[in-house]
Amino acid sequence: MDHGMRSDGAGLVADGRRQTLDAWSERVGTDLMPFRFETWDNSEFWGDFQMAGLLGASIFSMVAGDHRAERTTEHVRQDDDEFVIVTFQVDGMLKLAQHGEQVQLTPGHMGMYLSSKPAQLECYGNYESRSIRIPVDRLSTRRRRWEGLGALAFDGGQGLAPLVLSCLTGLFPVASTLTPSARAAASHHLVGLVEAMLADLSPAETPSHPPSAELLEQCLAFIEDHLPDAQLNPQMVADSVHISVRHLHQTFRQAGMTCASHIRARRIDRVRADLTLEEFSTVPVEKIFQRWGVQNPSHFGQVFKQIEGCSPAEFRRRILQLH
Repeated sequence: MDHGMRSDGAGLVADGRRQTLDAWSERVGTDLMPFRFETWDNSEFWGDFQMAGLLGASIFSMVAGDHRAERTTEHVRQDDDEFVIVTFQVDGMLKLAQHGEQVQLTPGHMGMYLSSKPAQLECYGNYESRSIRIPVDRLSTRRRRWEGLGALAFDGGQGLAPLVLSCLTGLFPVASTLTPSARAAASHHLVGLVEAMLADLSPAETPSHPPSAELLEQCLAFIEDHLPDAQLNPQMVADSVHISVRHLHQTFRQAGMTCASHIRARRIDRVRADLTLEEFSTVPVEKIFQRWGVQNPSHFGQVFKQIEGCSPAEFRRRILQLH
């Protein structure tokens, strides 16, 4: 193959509709994020790109001929939001490079990269993938976990990965028919699955000692069971597993988070889910806060607005299309 590149708007064919490379670039740049695309001279570029939005998270299906996509420093500077992109390789091959790391994905593998750093992607051989883009703020581990990471690759047959891929694939045919509350529920559970999957697969989430993993799991289970308790705090969590608060903080720090931030994040997730339910549409927002142990409604509402871009009440009106 002649690896001389061109980016002059070469024709592509997607589902029998001839488009230009410029049109492909604009579609991907609008729905996923901006890249600079190039194709090879002796190969006719073709492709099809589908996107479905799920309350902040977005899922993508991409089929394409050989091409290269580069996300430059200029692209990164122009974007205000930070996303984690997880992609499953269905067919063909993807070479992914970011932050000094380079991985190669073939069918059966999955990879991860970040929107906040320059990246290079090369796609070959009837490339096909399923991907999800998640705002970093939707993940309980927050930004610090991602600062030193670049391109990562995993076995797509391990742990929760097959289930996540099945969910991504199954959502595309029905996404456009879902009600707002159903889309919100699908987003909530899919993001949770992806985060749990990455926690299992990523070395960055693996504690240095196996007992710490078991201890963290016990702490997380206790938190989940006691979220409605307004008195829930790190001391209660530490007491539940018979360790000091200092040991508790060390255990959570190994996982890239804090106990207090995890409690807050889980309460936000629970409140967000309740606000999307029709049966709670007439329940005052403050009552929903109380349902999940929120002690300071004003501060909690401010944190919610920072994450979702609107107040809890406005969020519910938008999702349920209330007047």
